[in-house]
Amino acid sequence: MEIRKKVTPVYDRLKNCTATTVINYGGAGSSKSHSQHQYIIEKLVREKNKKIAITRKTYPSLRRSTYDIFIGLLKEYGIYRESEHNKTFSTYELGTNRVEFFGMDEPEKLKSTNYSYIWMEEANEFTYDDYITLYLRLRHPKSEGEKNQIFLTFNPIDENNWIARQLRYQPDVEIIHSTYKDNPFLDDDYINLLESTIDKDSNYYRVYILGEWGKLENLIYSNWEVVDELPEEYSAFCYGIDFGYVNPTAVIKVLLSDGKIFLDEVVYKEKLTNSDLIERMSHVEKADLYCDRDESQRIEEFSRAGWSAYPGEKDVKMGIDLCARQKLYITKRSDNLLKEIKGYSRKKDRDGNVLEEPLKYMDHTMDAMRFGVYGLVTRFGFATAVPSSTTSINSFSNKKSRIHSFKGSIFV
Repeated sequence: MEIRKKVTPVYDRLKNCTATTVINYGGAGSSKSHSQHQYIIEKLVREKNKKIAITRKTYPSLRRSTYDIFIGLLKEYGIYRESEHNKTFSTYELGTNRVEFFGMDEPEKLKSTNYSYIWMEEANEFTYDDYITLYLRLRHPKSEGEKNQIFLTFNPIDENNWIARQLRYQPDVEIIHSTYKDNPFLDDDYINLLESTIDKDSNYYRVYILGEWGKLENLIYSNWEVVDELPEEYSAFCYGIDFGYVNPTAVIKVLLSDGKIFLDEVVYKEKLTNSDLIERMSHVEKADLYCDRDESQRIEEFSRAGWSAYPGEKDVKMGIDLCARQKLYITKRSDNLLKEIKGYSRKKDRDGNVLEEPLKYMDHTMDAMRFGVYGLVTRFGFATAVPSSTTSINSFSNKKSRIHSFKGSIFV
């Protein structure tokens, strides 16, 4: 079967790796994950009697990212056959080969099974024990001259991570490091966005753009924790939207339950028109929308589509202060929200002084979260979270007659 695909040097380097463990890391836009997808698909098509595992720390995050991209590429390459795709058990078969998708939160999937190849996507989410558990499953029968392998892909945000401390210097490990300069298919707008960060924060540029080992500084939020699901009982909820096109559009559900704020990622996708987004939102329960106020036309389109859509609070500092004032509970499936909140940091000036202003990069869910939290709290407010600015509170006073989606009591 002939596959016509565009590849980067990262893909070529993957093909030349002979070690059992391959660490494939780098900066944003370097093609490391896309190349890994292509490489696994090549194995699926070219080889025989192979059993392949693709995993992330949790199944929900895998399902909404790597799994969908992999199946999408199979369709793009003309390989996909629905009869070979077991959606119930998240597997795909091609000839004598089989791919299994699972999260490490599904331990039953690892019982009495062995693999030829294992891919740990966002490997820094895993623990060293997770890696050892998977490594010991590289026991699927192989022909002479073949080698079972485990691949790790990630951004090296934390120099104290177990991959940096315990794994990268071990024998039988190969390392592929890449940056956006290894990807000739990026458009100029995205390249300009990446390169602009060097003038905003040199450490952030080194870690996120150049993909070098380091530690992010001046993080804005530490008041959050991960939860399995949203609570079933709640008082009210809304959605925060940060519109994009070249950049991703982000939609975050903000839910108030027992005086606590819960966050859930609903949409995070590039190249969405407003029609695309309205169609996607037609599949979720309606509530008020708090949106990027610079996109008045898109807000109006949502209003005409039957949504109660309003401009979000423009004061970034006030919104951040509000979000930082109480604990935030984020669902484990919200992988882009979690990735962004871990790296959301303040700017430094040329003299190294930390500024109040956040760094404008990888902040799409952060803006959506801020719009939604401010809108919900201003509408339903509670003691520890009411914004301190009287002007901003009054700016919402004409909306008191509106009713958000709710369960139980209404705060009036």
